[in-house]
Amino acid sequence: MAVDLFEVEQKRRNGLIKEIGLRLKTARTDARMSQLQVGVSLGVSDKTISGYESGRISPPVDKLLQLADLFKKPISFFLGADPREYKVASRLRAVEVAMREIRKQLNEIKLYSQNTNLDN
Repeated sequence: MAVDLFEVEQKRRNGLIKEIGLRLKTARTDARMSQLQVGVSLGVSDKTISGYESGRISPPVDKLLQLADLFKKPISFFLGADPREYKVASRLRAVEVAMREIRKQLNEIKLYSQNTNLDN
């Protein structure tokens, strides 16, 4: 039995389009926006947004970029990246920034202590 690679690829693509639609709907409802409001922001109709959300229409890359900007999400959110992984990555980045600030303050304390007689 031969595997039809075109059919397999088509199923994968359809799954991705449906995933984008589900994530778009999630982002839109979380932002408490209507399809019409999102459509106006993107310069498309609410029917187009409905098509994106249902998986009937695949949003072009420029619209995905606009959606990511509108909802303050990374484009990978719409392409199927696990949002929990994104939250962990964001937290790790915040910890790195905090650690950098702590190191900077420790260096300032070290320099101050080297230039100041602490015995007095």
